Amino acid sequence: MKKAAYIAGGIVIGIVFSTTAGAFADAVKSVVGKKVTGEYSVVVNGKTLSDKGAVIDSKANVPARALSEALGADVKVEGRTITITSEVENSNVDNSGVTAGTPTSSTNKYIGGSKSSLLELKNNTIDKILTPTKAGREQVAKGLEEAKKTDDPAIIEQAEKKLSEYDAEIAKYEAELKLIDEALLKSK
Repeated sequence: MKKAAYIAGGIVIGIVFSTTAGAFADAVKSVVGKKVTGEYSVVVNGKTLSDKGAVIDSKANVPARALSEALGADVKVEGRTITITSEVENSNVDNSGVTAGTPTSSTNKYIGGSKSSLLELKNNTIDKILTPTKAGREQVAKGLEEAKKTDDPAIIEQAEKKLSEYDAEIAKYEAELKLIDEALLKSK
């Protein structure tokens, strides 16, 4: 009889533990036992991390330690909690992790790009945008000189308006080139 009571008690305890453990497991979103369906490279400020990211259960997961170290943050693991803190707030950290004195990286969208992509962007900006825009401006300037000879105010006004549009575009892309050159100086 005692034996049957022990067996029945064991079964009851087993059922209680298995149902509470299952309910608890449903409440905790864990990736343990999930299938990794892909992996990808993680790039931080133009540098590819040695650790890969993973796609688990249709969600991207990144290597916390590698990512935070690349960003210059501190990582602490206590029990089952990972704490990432950054002592540098609202400052500039270049690709080497050195804090810079000027606010360039926050205003220069090109800082952090790879040298090859920056060079390609610079060449495309010069060859496909700036050079044709300057050529178009020259044609409009010649047209303006011809319009001044005819003394037609409507044509002169239209040519001057177009000329100012070209000047604005040229100034815009020359400023972009300065930002790209600045980023190239900081790239490795």
